[in-house]
Amino acid sequence: MSDISLNWGPLDWAEIGLFVGAPGLVIGLLLGAIAWRRHRIWGALLGAIGGLGLWDAGALAWVSRPWG
Repeated sequence: MSDISLNWGPLDWAEIGLFVGAPGLVIGLLLGAIAWRRHRIWGALLGAIGGLGLWDAGALAWVSRPWG
């Protein structure tokens, strides 16, 4: 028998989401900073959050597609 279990807590799920969404975080950070030139910090922060959310949503849709 194996001792490995798949009992993950909320922090583990957040870490997995950050790992999977890292490319979206970086792309959103760059695009947000470029798009909102007057407030680069806020643009980068909002872009990173949006990019992470979109990338994670796309990854979730990719994994749960019915034909795959």
